[in-house]
Amino acid sequence: RGHKVALAGPSTPIEVLGFADVPAAGDAFTVVEDERKARHISSIRQDRLRTKQLSQTNRVTLDDLYRRISAGEVKDLNLVIKADVQGSVQALWDAISKLESDKVRLRLIHGSTGAITESDVMLASASNAIVIGFSVRPIPKAAELAVQEHVDIRLYTVIYEAISDVEKAMVGLLKPTYTERILGRAEVRMLFHISRIGA
Repeated sequence: RGHKVALAGPSTPIEVLGFADVPAAGDAFTVVEDERKARHISSIRQDRLRTKQLSQTNRVTLDDLYRRISAGEVKDLNLVIKADVQGSVQALWDAISKLESDKVRLRLIHGSTGAITESDVMLASASNAIVIGFSVRPIPKAAELAVQEHVDIRLYTVIYEAISDVEKAMVGLLKPTYTERILGRAEVRMLFHISRIGA
């Protein structure tokens, strides 16, 4: 009703201002002298929580799938498939599901049409799945979230390339692709000779 209250018991509806994110049920509130200190403590706790979560979760990628299968870490390969049309989703899943392996079982977590969204990445993160995009791309926020959550997103325009990569990963034939990235160029204009150091 807009009145200020000093105490709110269980099931009392109140409005609390100043939150950037919605707190989880049961979260404890800590009161500090000023907002600057609150932000500092909050950032430290968020970094600590993020580090803990990342250390506990080792996301699966196609490149290291065979190594983890051999070590007995992975028995299921979970997939999230996104494609431009529903027919492509079904065709891709039908083709992938025919791949045979005695060490890994394929599971389709989710399949739908449209661009890869944040909810797709969060679903893949929660289920430790790989996102396969066919003739679609992730939206910018989803791409950023995938990097944060260490979710492997693979994009294809040829159905056989997607099937081949999954099959190669399952039998341990997929090798990482090395890309040379030029960060800059330097030109030596003059050499200086210093007796104690050299050139």
